[in-house]
Amino acid sequence: MLSATGPGPLEATVLTEALRARPALFVALGLIAHAALWTAARTIADPTPAPEVLIGLALGRESELGYFAGPPLAYWILDIAYVLGGAFAAAALLPALSLALTGWLVFAFARRVLGDRHGAIATLLMVGVHPVAFPVGAFTADLVQMPLIAGCVLMWWRVTHDGGRAAPYQFAALVALTAYGGLQGLCVALTLAVLAVATRRGREAFAGLLLITKDRGAALAGRDALLALILAMLLAAPRFVWLVWNDFAGLLPALDSGIEPDAVASAGDVALQTLAGHIGLLLLVAVASSAAAADRALAPEFVRAPVARRALLDVSAIAVVPALLALGLGVAYGVRQPVTAAAPLFLYSGVLVMLLAPDVVRIHRQRAVTIAALTLLILPPALDPAAALISPWAGERGRPTNWPAAAAGRYFTDVFRSRTGLRLEYVIGGAELAGAVAFGSPDRPHVFVDADPKRAPWIDATRLRQRGAIVVWPVVGLNPAPPAELARRLPPLAGEAIVPLNWVRPGRLDPVRLGWAMIPPQL
Repeated sequence: MLSATGPGPLEATVLTEALRARPALFVALGLIAHAALWTAARTIADPTPAPEVLIGLALGRESELGYFAGPPLAYWILDIAYVLGGAFAAAALLPALSLALTGWLVFAFARRVLGDRHGAIATLLMVGVHPVAFPVGAFTADLVQMPLIAGCVLMWWRVTHDGGRAAPYQFAALVALTAYGGLQGLCVALTLAVLAVATRRGREAFAGLLLITKDRGAALAGRDALLALILAMLLAAPRFVWLVWNDFAGLLPALDSGIEPDAVASAGDVALQTLAGHIGLLLLVAVASSAAAADRALAPEFVRAPVARRALLDVSAIAVVPALLALGLGVAYGVRQPVTAAAPLFLYSGVLVMLLAPDVVRIHRQRAVTIAALTLLILPPALDPAAALISPWAGERGRPTNWPAAAAGRYFTDVFRSRTGLRLEYVIGGAELAGAVAFGSPDRPHVFVDADPKRAPWIDATRLRQRGAIVVWPVVGLNPAPPAELARRLPPLAGEAIVPLNWVRPGRLDPVRLGWAMIPPQL
């Protein structure tokens, strides 16, 4: 409840009044605004989907349990979104919706621990955390894990604190999905499993699971825990079998998943960049604090019930331990990933800040806080399209999302159709280039990555010979010949004239030059 000494409606900003009256609605509107801004930014900035999306669409349609480029779940969802809503849903709408869902699940957890108002403040503080608030360039394994992890934590809380017969099965299903989503989710799941045993309900369920209790409630909880464990194992088993059979390929997103080579860093550097990315959160806390505040008598108060010590320990572990575990694994194995890989592990920084705050929180400098929050919400999606429009004039290469995928796909499809009278069913080449051509083609052909059966086991060699294919490769310099590895795996190729294509936003960029050949159908 609010303190009676807090300012009246005329002394508070809209932000404060909304937090007082309808915190859940205010969080929902903030998440909707965030999703709308980033969807608009992606629509303006990216005439072509990001390389990760192009590769994801090429691979996801094959419905494999794993891929060389990374975990399969993001690719499956990309394909579903593309089939249902087209390129816009996959490239622009899906990332923002995923982030909005994550925010709501974080709030659903935070309100159980902190109460509605403190939970709303904790959720809104995350607008100041990079990369949590800004990983909306492409729908990748990192982004798909964010709502999965948030859902796991929420279901874990319901299992261990709220009770309910359905919660263990929901938790088990979400944990199993993390096996298909990526490694970060498994770090969180392991942390939650250890914490569960430390709670009273968890110990009762564990005792019932081992059949060492005569308490009927504990026995029922143990039965539910056993059935949920079996469910999780059954759902996750196909993924783990695939990983073992394929030497754990694609456990993490690889460079040939479309990640820019200069965007990856060591695990230690990613951790440092993410910690530095909390500067926005620290700014909001500093502006709202009482330090040198002139409005101490007028600052509104938000009062919560004291948080139980068990909840404090649990939330602190959830906010810190998975990140430390992932950091340790990354350093031990020399993993290099982009900074967005840390986003699923820092979803609860705002909750931790509010958990460590006193039970009575006062918001000073309300207008300054509002301006800072709106700046963090609006400025990044506003700058992104501006940078995209400037890059063709300022850089030597331009952004990958400026690549002329639509023009390339139409050109090669028209040539293949006119020469063979058939639909284009196969494109052969590097994952990014062949994926872009397949995306731009109205026939949406299959991609035979590098003509390597190990990287594209879904390709039927007999049907490929019968239906023919287009082979594409980038031309650098004066040599139009295909790469040696590509030529070695294919029958003799008769190279065609180089195809020059203008970038979607040309600027000062040299045209894209593509070498290509056709494998004629053998009907």
